[in-house]
Amino acid sequence: MRLAVIFTGGTIACRLDDGYIGPCEKQNYELLKVLDPDIEVKTFSPYFKPSEQLDGGLLTMLVKCVGGRLREDFDGIIVTHGTDTLQYGAAALSLAFGNSKIPIVLVSSNYVLSDRRSNGYINFKYAIKFIRENIGGVFVSYRNTDMLPEIHRANKLLSHDPYIDDVRSINGSFGYFEGDKFIRTDFSDNDYDAPEKPAFKKTSPVLWLSVHAGMFFPDAHGIKAVLFSSYHSGTLPTESKDFIRFCKTCEVKQISIYLVGMPKESRYESTRVFDELGIRILPEVTPIFAYIKLWAQYS
Repeated sequence: MRLAVIFTGGTIACRLDDGYIGPCEKQNYELLKVLDPDIEVKTFSPYFKPSEQLDGGLLTMLVKCVGGRLREDFDGIIVTHGTDTLQYGAAALSLAFGNSKIPIVLVSSNYVLSDRRSNGYINFKYAIKFIRENIGGVFVSYRNTDMLPEIHRANKLLSHDPYIDDVRSINGSFGYFEGDKFIRTDFSDNDYDAPEKPAFKKTSPVLWLSVHAGMFFPDAHGIKAVLFSSYHSGTLPTESKDFIRFCKTCEVKQISIYLVGMPKESRYESTRVFDELGIRILPEVTPIFAYIKLWAQYS
């Protein structure tokens, strides 16, 4: 099997030094020690950064790097990525290559590899097991607490809960392993058209606002679109004069407003005015995927 491994940084490529966790490029190659003898591997690194430094420039570099590998004769591609922005990198690659016939799998680590609590090695090992299944698309291999790694569709990852390392997806994972046997649980297809070469402005032109009680609505200067993450019922504070002013200002400035988080069933009375306020309801995708797709669209 020919495997491309793309290093980008993150905790999986860090070491603990003087009480602080920092990047160390030599750590990348520790992962390769668990490769099976039949695997031929070639490594790449479009950039090497802590993942909290991710921006549109780095996302564009990552997409270009993976696209280049897809034009070569690899059986699979593994991308090592930091956990802080794992969902963002996964969403960008899913947007670009969600319909790939070659499996692309992102791998990260909750702790540095030298820490016995780290899931980095096992995430990497099971990414390889999954690539042997020859299922095309973009995925994430990740072991939550006290579990074997699960495989997630990259466009379905939800944000981490505060203080918790575990990864979750909308409607559960794509599948899991029982020993060496992969059990697929999600048989849905990707339901979006991937652009050929999505590119991202360094700073997003999309203002993403998570709604909360009594929130302040900022000036809409210098942006091209607004993304609202709604309350869990798909609602927004539509009686707030400040909210109405914000939406009307966006209308005057021709700034599009989008909403993610609206369930298909049972809409509340307060949502009747969404059309009047120019709020476009997105399909059931994760907020991060919606943000990444709009970022590319308005770039």
